[in-house]
Amino acid sequence: MKYKTLSQANVFKGIDPRNQGGPGGLPGRYRVVFLLNRPGYHQVLEYQFSFVGPLKGDSHLAITKPAFTPPDPGADRIKISAVTPDGQFEFTGYPNDKGFLGKIETAPFQADNRFDAERKAYRALLRAMSSWSIHLDIPLEVEVMETTEVRTSNSGIRVTTPFFEAPWAIQATTPPWDSEFAHFSSLYREGLSSNSSVYRFLCFFKIIEAVRVRRARLGAEARACGGMFSRPVEDVPDNAEQFVKWLNAIFPSRREWDDMTLSSIFVPESQGKRFSQLVASELNPLRDRIAHAISRTGDLALSVDELLQVQRVNHWLPLVRCMARRMLKNEFPTQFLPYLKEDGTIEKTLEHDGEEWKQKHDRRDARLLLKLLAEDRFPTIWMPSTQQRDLRTLLRHRHQWVRLRWRRGRADRLPEPA
Repeated sequence: MKYKTLSQANVFKGIDPRNQGGPGGLPGRYRVVFLLNRPGYHQVLEYQFSFVGPLKGDSHLAITKPAFTPPDPGADRIKISAVTPDGQFEFTGYPNDKGFLGKIETAPFQADNRFDAERKAYRALLRAMSSWSIHLDIPLEVEVMETTEVRTSNSGIRVTTPFFEAPWAIQATTPPWDSEFAHFSSLYREGLSSNSSVYRFLCFFKIIEAVRVRRARLGAEARACGGMFSRPVEDVPDNAEQFVKWLNAIFPSRREWDDMTLSSIFVPESQGKRFSQLVASELNPLRDRIAHAISRTGDLALSVDELLQVQRVNHWLPLVRCMARRMLKNEFPTQFLPYLKEDGTIEKTLEHDGEEWKQKHDRRDARLLLKLLAEDRFPTIWMPSTQQRDLRTLLRHRHQWVRLRWRRGRADRLPEPA
């Protein structure tokens, strides 16, 4: 799921000044329309996109009949005014056929270009919507934001692209309920399922952070036993030839990596850098601004009503998701994508009489053990000492006696049957 922009630009005959500026626009007057939707109920089908024109929108906010009878029974829309450092803005809210607020349109206002118009209108309206949401205790979500340059009628919409569909083609078993990988996979699923890009970023970054903590713990345990601990070097490719190969090693479903997708993942400031560098210089500060909504000084650190701040999160989100997958594959090679090779090919299985048999991997396992030993990455096994085992036995024995005493006392307190 990624955030993308779709644009349409009119081409006028002859030497027409309206042909200047392109889809991005020039300084002038702009109009922005916000299409609302109820969370989980979209206005168009999953793999379709549409400009706002024919869509009615929907929300939980009733503004006209038949959902709500306003003080003026003849009212068919609402007016909203907002004042920000960018100026004063006027909005008109229109209901859908059921009387619920469906879309909100700005009056034309001055902006430097289409993206500046998006930022100004978003900032002005979302503050008002947040106030309605907290007072009325209802969600208010923008599904599509359409910006139009008045001079040329060129329009652009900001949309959320859906996830790819994937076939049931995995070679993995469900991890034990108490395994560390099970906790990581549940956090990853939680991130993918969220409609909030900010929360999704926090989930994926938490995976990265937890893997780093796990490695520090394993390293300390290995050094305490006189052993060595290391992990493969993890960095972002620095050339386009490696981009697809790098992605195919962590995504098992075969997909076409178009230029737009590649550019959204491998942002220029990340190429060729170690994961540790990106975490320290870019991701940690961004996480702190999100997670610590109120800084120690009491000042607001980040507002999701500011489009520029949300765009900053969306800027790093695709790469953070890939970094989490790369680190999980290195950390849990036998549980996460064990069948996916580093060159992106899938390890085959054997079939016999309609039943699938797994190949024997004795040679591969032997090579893996040799590689781990040569790189000083062979995992150490911790065993409790005799004193620790005796203490555990004593605690279990004591726990059994405490439970027996509790049951006996409970039985004595029960009333006798009449």
